[in-house]
Amino acid sequence: MASTNFKKRTPEQQWNSDRSRIHALLGNVKKARPEYSDENYRDTISIISKGRCESSKELTPAERITLIEQLTELAGEAVPKKKGTWTKKGYPNRPTNMDTPGESRDAQLGKIEALLTIGGLSWAYADGIAKQMRLADKVQWVPAKDLFRIITALTKKAQKENWDLSGAR
Repeated sequence: MASTNFKKRTPEQQWNSDRSRIHALLGNVKKARPEYSDENYRDTISIISKGRCESSKELTPAERITLIEQLTELAGEAVPKKKGTWTKKGYPNRPTNMDTPGESRDAQLGKIEALLTIGGLSWAYADGIAKQMRLADKVQWVPAKDLFRIITALTKKAQKENWDLSGAR
C-alpha cells in the first residue's frame, strides 16, 4: 500500500494562510462591531503575545491560532470545537473486555494500551500484531497467556524507535 506524502508547509506559507484568514476575520469583526478599532486589534495582539509585540506578523503560530479564534468569536461566527480530552471510552477500537477487575489480562491490556499511547499508535496496530502472530484477529480475543507476545513486540518497537519509556515498569 503506497502512502501519500504531504508536504509540510513552510513558516512563510503558513503565515500567508493565517494572514489572509486574520484579515478576512478582521473585516467581519468591523462589520459586526463598528466600535472595534485598530487600537482594539493591536491591544488584542498585545494581550495574546503578553506585551511582546503589536503586529500579527510577529506572533508565533500558536498565538496566531488564538488570535484567529478570538476574532472568529468577535465576528459572531461559530468557533470550531477543539478536540476533547482523551478518555478511555473514546480511544478508537479499544477492547471492550479491558476493565474486568481481578483478571490478569486487565493488567496486560493496560500495558499494551500504555505502549500504544506512548508510541502514538492505535489499537488497530496491536490488532495487526496479533493477526500477524496468528494469535487472533483482534487483541481482545487473544488468550491471556499469549498477551505477553504483543507486549514484547511493542517493547522492541519502542526500543528500536527510541520511545520515552521512563515511566514504564
